Amino acid sequence: MRQDVQKIILQIRRRWKKRKTKVISILLAIIWLAVMVVLLTNWRMFGRTANGDSIKGIVQWVLLWMFGVAGAILWQFYCLFLRKKRKIKRLGVGSIVVLAIAMGTGMFWIMEWLYNPQMFTIPYQFVSLSICVSAVVFLIFLLLCNSLRLAVLLCSAMYFIWTIASYFVYEFRGLPLQIVDLLDLGTATTVAGDYEYSMTLHMLIVGVIIVSIVTSLYTGNKYKLVKGKKAKVLIRVAGILLLVGGIRYLGWSDQPDSWNVVLNGNRPGDSFYNYGMQMCVIRGARDSIVKEPEGYSVEELQQVSDEIESGNAGSSKKPNIIAVMDETFSDLTWIRDFPVSEEIIPFYNSLTENTIKGKLLVPVLGGGTGKTEFEFLTGTSMRMFNSTPYVVLGKKLDASMVEPLESQGYKTAAIHPFIPTNYNREVAYEAMGFDRFLSFDDFQGERMVRDFISDEACFDRIEEMIKDEEDPLFTFCVTMQNHSPYTKEYENSIELLEYTDSQVEQYMSLIHESDRALQKLIEDLEKSDEPTVVVFFGDHLPTLSEDFYEYVFGKTDEEMTFEENQNYYLTPFLIWANYDIEEQQDVVTSSNYLGAMTLETAGVELTKYQQYLLDLREKVPAFSGTAYYGHDGRFHEYGSGGREEEYLPLDDCINYNKIFGEESRLDEFFFPEKR
Repeated sequence: MRQDVQKIILQIRRRWKKRKTKVISILLAIIWLAVMVVLLTNWRMFGRTANGDSIKGIVQWVLLWMFGVAGAILWQFYCLFLRKKRKIKRLGVGSIVVLAIAMGTGMFWIMEWLYNPQMFTIPYQFVSLSICVSAVVFLIFLLLCNSLRLAVLLCSAMYFIWTIASYFVYEFRGLPLQIVDLLDLGTATTVAGDYEYSMTLHMLIVGVIIVSIVTSLYTGNKYKLVKGKKAKVLIRVAGILLLVGGIRYLGWSDQPDSWNVVLNGNRPGDSFYNYGMQMCVIRGARDSIVKEPEGYSVEELQQVSDEIESGNAGSSKKPNIIAVMDETFSDLTWIRDFPVSEEIIPFYNSLTENTIKGKLLVPVLGGGTGKTEFEFLTGTSMRMFNSTPYVVLGKKLDASMVEPLESQGYKTAAIHPFIPTNYNREVAYEAMGFDRFLSFDDFQGERMVRDFISDEACFDRIEEMIKDEEDPLFTFCVTMQNHSPYTKEYENSIELLEYTDSQVEQYMSLIHESDRALQKLIEDLEKSDEPTVVVFFGDHLPTLSEDFYEYVFGKTDEEMTFEENQNYYLTPFLIWANYDIEEQQDVVTSSNYLGAMTLETAGVELTKYQQYLLDLREKVPAFSGTAYYGHDGRFHEYGSGGREEEYLPLDDCINYNKIFGEESRLDEFFFPEKR
């Protein structure tokens, strides 16, 4: 009996050995057909293309998937079962060229298909450029590794990880990932754990394809460029030279400007959709390099400085100055008065006495708190920068509103009840000259709202500091209470009446709580004999669903005019004093002016630079990195020809001298005269 069974098994093995190629081939064909049937019957879901209904879109899609998904499966089975010879082989020049083009195409597909719902609408010239860049990146990996396996693995992993990170960054803050963001990984990692992540079908499919190809390569022949030690050294030197040359070409040469890739500062996602992620990443990296402004002249700046007199003589009794940049503080009902269960910021809206308030033009949307903060403390507009200045400038940020106040007898303190290294604040605040920096550890045991220190706890601490300090006090506080995500456990106090969105309700409830904390602070200060000025403003609008914003605006982003889109960059602000000041309502200004406006209201002595900002505001009421507000009461794009634009090149030169002037910096312009 046993012998019979053994014979049968032996016969089966012999037959399988003879026929396995045919059987596997048939199985592969069946799998390939099954995959194509599934894809073709669900092409709308998998295609993610705006013009997928067109013949062109369908053809592109079918070819993409035929050679992408099904091709990857066929290749893997071929390597695992059919190819027998596995040895070290050298790649020829022709093979390298073909592989580079194939990898370049594949990396373009990975980036765009995961992220871009309009990938098939990208003009062919940008597709070609992206493929060329990806091909060169692959060649660099191939030269440095001298291994096809490792080059494919590292290149695919880099593009895959970058695209997934960019996808989630865009989901959470409305801004795609840029190279300069890598300089602030510390901030990103501290807040990343607060968000909820879910892998999409596209991510899983691409991951499967990458794993399939890589594992196939590791089961097949080992393809290398060279074998000898000297040859290995030479190709790695070539790889380094290609890397350095590529960075130099893309970052500093004039040629990439001819590609005409323009980042839309108001709708950055649109640029990534229109040009492709890789082109926009390159454009963003180029924009992050601050170059000397056209027409820059130290002699002309000196003449400007000589013509300006320091503002305000300075009063004998200097008031305490409390500056609060409140996380995502806004009232979206000013865009459209949609119904809610309760007024969102009733106290802010009620303030009129001894109050200056209105709308503040800020440089960011949904994130980038450090940029608005930088504008307020330094007076320098983000027109000059693409990246977060705190991160890239660090110790160069000595010229701010801090030292001029300290020269007048003020004690200074910065407050941020969270991780002190976020946005490189520890370094930036030290460079500015703050006496103290209170962070999360200084608020242990204080009241929390969700997982963050409450606004009320911050304001109470400021009041305590004022009582304990004999000298006048300047405090700058960046709150955390209202930080996204808005999916944490919280008992909402505000409800939407004709729209359903729990995250929006949580956000508005948090803002309502901030308004209550502001009320308590103001009412306490009204009872105090200490003269005090409060400046309170939001850093940016929150990242909420596109559907909700469409509900608020009554139209999609694509349907908005440029001026309507600027509502995304407006937050409330107020300057209040517990003594008589000139009252103003419906003021429109920008965050780079707000610091000087606050100091003027407080009656302290101004530097020439701060007086210059106040003079500039008379000429250009508000401006940001992408737009300016004219005397006609409207927002305009740069290059539209408004008379306000003629004053801004000088501002660029002045700020360049302030930050990058080094030995030629006009210190008497930016600092008190007795410095």
